[in-house]
Amino acid sequence: MKILTVDDSATLRKIVFMSLTELGHTVLEAENGRVALDGMAKEIPDCIVLDINMPVMGGLDFLAEKGKNPRWSAIPVIVLTTQDETELRHQAVALGANGFLAKPFKKEELLAALKQVAGL
Repeated sequence: MKILTVDDSATLRKIVFMSLTELGHTVLEAENGRVALDGMAKEIPDCIVLDINMPVMGGLDFLAEKGKNPRWSAIPVIVLTTQDETELRHQAVALGANGFLAKPFKKEELLAALKQVAGL
């Protein structure tokens, strides 16, 4: 499975990368939503792990743009953020997020969320 991780933290991207590649998955990386959208024009992932607070284009704006493109709208998204607020969850789900995890997270939580939303 090809998974895109979108986060401005290189450390978090590395953690997600290591967690998923050791299971045989391909991991694509982007440091913000704009870079992710540009990359998705060339290579479409099977699932997206998305931060909310990022420079240039944050997660909610990314979700809104992703939802406008029929090629991308069905790609499952797991939001992974430090903001664990009910209103933010509602906004993300309304824009197309399929799962929500709070940082810090355990590898097992990420894998369970991926299995639930993407059949990983």
